[in-house]
Amino acid sequence: MSQARLESLRKVIREAFGFFDKLGNATVTQEEVATIMRYLGQFPSEQDVVEVILREIQDDDPSNVVSYDAFEKMMLRCLMEREYDPDDSETLLAAFKVLDPDGKGYIEVDKMKEYLGSGAVGFREKEWAEFYEYAKDRDPNNTNRIYYEDYVAKLTTFVDKHIETLYADAKK
Repeated sequence: MSQARLESLRKVIREAFGFFDKLGNATVTQEEVATIMRYLGQFPSEQDVVEVILREIQDDDPSNVVSYDAFEKMMLRCLMEREYDPDDSETLLAAFKVLDPDGKGYIEVDKMKEYLGSGAVGFREKEWAEFYEYAKDRDPNNTNRIYYEDYVAKLTTFVDKHIETLYADAKK
């Protein structure tokens, strides 16, 4: 990787980290690590955040904070290795189709809320509300279904544009 590319990545990482460094002391809380990573185009599972990433960047530090230096080192590696790149639309659609065995092309809102709220790391109410606001059908008369092909198209387009814009700005 060229030195110029490395510096542009560092610039983007520094800016993203800075949004969350509320005290201005080059630290963020553990809870903010996944959000920063997703903003930067890396989408680890919550399990990976806890079991892999936080262990790596905290280096046996029992505090709840993560230093910029440790975060930058890990984030550069993730970006260069494309370790947690977003899933493509085909992968996302395949996952939704598992939840739609009848092939209707949609999932009932109540069922989706049940799916996303279950498991060890289920959505909290705020996360569900944000997901639903983004995923719901544009037709105001159809509030009980999530048409997943529309949602996946909207999501992947948004993520692709965000990442493209983010890293294009870093080269300036």
